[in-house]
Amino acid sequence: MKTEQKPLNIILAAAAIFYLAFIIGTSFVINTENYFTLVDDAMISMRYAQHLAQGHGLVWNIGEAPVEGFTNLGWTLYLAFLHLFHIPASKISLAVMLTSSVILLVNIVIVHRIAENLLPDSKYAPTLAALITAFYFPLVFWSLRGMEVGLLTLLIDLSILLAISNNKSFLIGIILALAILVRVDALIPAALIVVYLFTKNQRGVIPAISIIITTLAILWFQQSYFGDLLPTTYYQKVTGFATLERIRHGILVFNQFATGDTLFLFLFSLAGLFFYKLQRNREALLLLGVFLAQCAYSIYVGGDYAEPETNAANRFITQGMPALIILFSWMTSRILSDLKAVQPQLTLSTPKAALRPAISLALIILLTISGEAWFNYSIDNAPLLKADIRRVKIGLHIANNTSPEAVIAIHAAGQIPYYSERTTIDLLGLNDPAVAKGLGHGEFYPGHNKWDYDYSIGELQPDLIADNFAPLAAFMYGNGQYTKLDNGFYVRNDSILVDANGLSKEYR
Repeated sequence: MKTEQKPLNIILAAAAIFYLAFIIGTSFVINTENYFTLVDDAMISMRYAQHLAQGHGLVWNIGEAPVEGFTNLGWTLYLAFLHLFHIPASKISLAVMLTSSVILLVNIVIVHRIAENLLPDSKYAPTLAALITAFYFPLVFWSLRGMEVGLLTLLIDLSILLAISNNKSFLIGIILALAILVRVDALIPAALIVVYLFTKNQRGVIPAISIIITTLAILWFQQSYFGDLLPTTYYQKVTGFATLERIRHGILVFNQFATGDTLFLFLFSLAGLFFYKLQRNREALLLLGVFLAQCAYSIYVGGDYAEPETNAANRFITQGMPALIILFSWMTSRILSDLKAVQPQLTLSTPKAALRPAISLALIILLTISGEAWFNYSIDNAPLLKADIRRVKIGLHIANNTSPEAVIAIHAAGQIPYYSERTTIDLLGLNDPAVAKGLGHGEFYPGHNKWDYDYSIGELQPDLIADNFAPLAAFMYGNGQYTKLDNGFYVRNDSILVDANGLSKEYR
């Protein structure tokens, strides 16, 4: 007699195969060698991680004073750990992607268990929650392309599981501290979990102390090591514009890109909480609060830079989506329970019986919230990938046609500096406090509104400007110090560190 597979095992197997296919699909060949790379933002953290593993410290440029051009300290430390194994530059990103795939699989299990704890008699809700979470596009995309989103989501979901299952508060404190170490703004969902613990049975003291100490320790470290309380990226992305202008942009992009992912699940869950008063308990409010807090945070910071490319909710909102998915599954299960009371033949007493309707509904939900994104992926591969590949090729091309002492200037601060291994001037200021703390230009657009070419190019005099950005052309027009090559690079005329002939050749 065959043993029937549990629905969770089937979901995990399908997700593992799918994640592996996603990862393989992002590979590309340069000079007969297979390469993998992460999104440009993740490669910024990889540069810091590489320098730390080499013994130079958390620095943007070797030999220069530390500057914090990243916002994911704990994730960057993990990336530095991977660099200790001397994995080739062509494959180090693969190690990160595989790590993220494991994180996603563990998170599926955690989501399933949260639903089981909330609805111990339901064979439907855990399967539904796990299946939607497993294939929710932004969570899969941002995690497998190297960002800390998957790890943060896992740590928050694990904290929720421990909190609702009355686990030891000391362990919850450790998990929340790790989340804040990974990224300080995890303090927001962490605080909500602590409030939940206080309202439940006064078990929030140790977790509260843990997140306060961790937050203060990180701020102290940043001040003492980098010379600033907050990361350079905070000043570059958040300051220099009126708060209302930033919030206005956050609302606009939320309405344009996030409502498709969130609105149906949110309204359905809200309706369930309204009609089923017994379900309006602390746990339901915690799940709803975690999701809404991530939405509010996204709006406050003005959204993210990549919504137009992914055409989906951004990475901040993504971290709260499993909480909303669990809440939706909870309310759905309650409705099905009522239907079973009216029609007993709808009983879902076996895993197989529970899996069939769960798959059907999950596919409908995924089609609603991620259908367009996955369809675009099937046609054109992962968003941003083409630009990422091009920048890897630029970085390697620069490495082959410049001296190690050459100084380059860039706008995209990830792949080009990492693969070229050259001293780099960040023209958009994510890694340059002098630019980051200046005023913004034009309409607010996160991470792309600050530059000071008079300083970065006129004063610092890079040997090579490696990529283009719309405002650069006007600044360089008539500039007699630089020559623009046919492939778009600008080379300083008196530089002896650049092979202009070699650099002018096609690199694509």
